[in-house]
Amino acid sequence: MPAIQTRSYRCSYHPKDRFDSPVATDSGVLPFVNVKAHSAEDAQRQAHAKTGCAVVNVERMEGGAA
Repeated sequence: MPAIQTRSYRCSYHPKDRFDSPVATDSGVLPFVNVKAHSAEDAQRQAHAKTGCAVVNVERMEGGAA
């Protein structure tokens, strides 16, 4: 059985304050995490688990490392 290839994804998320409410960033640019995943949906799940925040964008990185 062939191995399923993982790809690099960049996931932007809304940061939270100490009361778990989403906060705006000063620059307007959302923070992001890089993950390796089998699909965009898997990347979104991993990013949410890693940050605990709502993920708003998942972008596949062509040929890049996470």
